Amino acid sequence: MFSLQQLLLSLCLSFTVFSLIAQASVPPSATFKYVNEGEFGEYIVEYGANYRVLDPFAQPFQLCFYNTTPNAYTLALRMGTVRSESLMRWVWEANRGNPVGEKATLIFGTEGNLVLADANGRIAWQTNTANKGVVGFKLLSNGNMVLHDSKGRFIWQSFDHPTDTLLVGQSLKLGAATKLVSRASEKQNADGPYSLVMEDKTLAMYYKSPKSPKSLLYFSFSELFSVLKGPLNRVTFGSELSLAFQGPNSSYGGTLTLRRPKYNTTLSYLRLEIDGNLRIYTYEDNADWSAWQVTYTLFSGDSWETECQLPERCGNFGLCQDDQCVACPSPKGLLGWSKNCQAAKVSCGVKDFYYYKLEGVDHFNSKYTNGDGPMKQDACSSKCTKDCKCLGYFYHTQSSRCWIAYDLKTLTKVANSTHLAFIKAPNK
Repeated sequence: MFSLQQLLLSLCLSFTVFSLIAQASVPPSATFKYVNEGEFGEYIVEYGANYRVLDPFAQPFQLCFYNTTPNAYTLALRMGTVRSESLMRWVWEANRGNPVGEKATLIFGTEGNLVLADANGRIAWQTNTANKGVVGFKLLSNGNMVLHDSKGRFIWQSFDHPTDTLLVGQSLKLGAATKLVSRASEKQNADGPYSLVMEDKTLAMYYKSPKSPKSLLYFSFSELFSVLKGPLNRVTFGSELSLAFQGPNSSYGGTLTLRRPKYNTTLSYLRLEIDGNLRIYTYEDNADWSAWQVTYTLFSGDSWETECQLPERCGNFGLCQDDQCVACPSPKGLLGWSKNCQAAKVSCGVKDFYYYKLEGVDHFNSKYTNGDGPMKQDACSSKCTKDCKCLGYFYHTQSSRCWIAYDLKTLTKVANSTHLAFIKAPNK
C-alpha cells in the first residue's frame, strides 16, 4: 500500500506533468483564423466544385473550402498543380455530411484546438486537442496535416482520419476505427454505401443498404493475405502501388504489390470510389505532360475480380457476365437489360407469391461469405418465405449453403449450374 508520503509525491508529479501540458500553448504568431468568404478559385477541380483556397500549402497539397451545392461547404485537402490541365482532386475532408455555410470559420487558437464552425457559432468539426500540449500546425509534404507538441510529436494527424482516400504512407489500423467510406455521389457530399475496413486477417469491402440489417461483404483480400500466420495490425499504402501489411511487431509483415509501376508513382492515392470500386490514381508531373492516370483498378477484366462483383454494377436487378450487364431476370426468362430493371414487388402473404429459379447465378454477397447451413433447400426457402423483407434466396446444392437476400442488385452468371437463385414473384 502507498504511504501518505508516496501518495503525496505521486500527486505532486501528476500535477507537475499536467501543469507542463497545460502551460504548453500555441504562440500567438502561429494561430490563425480563416473565414469562408470571397471569390472562388478559377481552376477546374473534382466534382465540378466551387472552392476557396486557404493559406496552408505544401506542393501539391492545399487546404480549401469547397462545395458542390450552394452554401454547403466542406473543409478539404486538394491535390494537384495549378499549371496542370488535369483535374485537381479532393483527398481528405474534415466535415463530410455536415457542411458549413458562408462566413464559416476555421480557427486554430492558443489552446491548440482546430475548430470549424458556422457563422452562428455551431461547431461542425474539431480536433478535440485543446490543452493537450499542442504548440503548432503543419501541412506536411506527404499531405498529412498535423498538430504537434514542442518535441515534434503528433498530437493529432489527418492521416488517422481518412475519408475515401489513402495517400502514400497512410494506413488503416486495426481497432482504430479507421476505414474508407465512399462518397454518396458527385453532387451529394455525404457517406455512400461502400466501405473498406481493416479486419483481423484481411481488408474487407462492404455494401450497406437500408433494406439489409447489416453490411454485405462483396470482396475480401483474405486469400491474398493467406500467408499470414497471425493478426494484422495495420496496412499502409505505398508509393510502389502496394499494400504493406504489418502485425503486432515489426518482424511480422509483408507487401502486396497491386501493380508494378512504369514510372515515378510517389504522387499517388488509393480511393474507394462512388461505385464501390477501388482505384489508384497517379499524378505524372513534368515539363511536357501533366495528368492523372488510373494506375490500378481492383474490379476489372485484368485484375482479381471482374466488375460483375460490384453490387450496383447492373443497377437494382441485373444479370452480369464478363463485366457486362447482359439481362434482366424475370419469371418469363431473361429479358434485355436496362437501368430500369426491377424485381417485381410482392405482398407478404405466403399465398401471394411464388419463386422462379435461375441456374448458374450468384449473389455478390455469396462469393466471399459462407452463408447459412449446411441446410436443405426447403429450409432455406422457408427462411425466406417467413421473412417479408426477403426478396429471394441463393442456394449452393453441393455445399448446402443458403443466402437470404434483402437486396438483389447485381447477380453474376457463373459456370457452376448448381449455384441457384430463387426470386420472389407475385401470384396473379
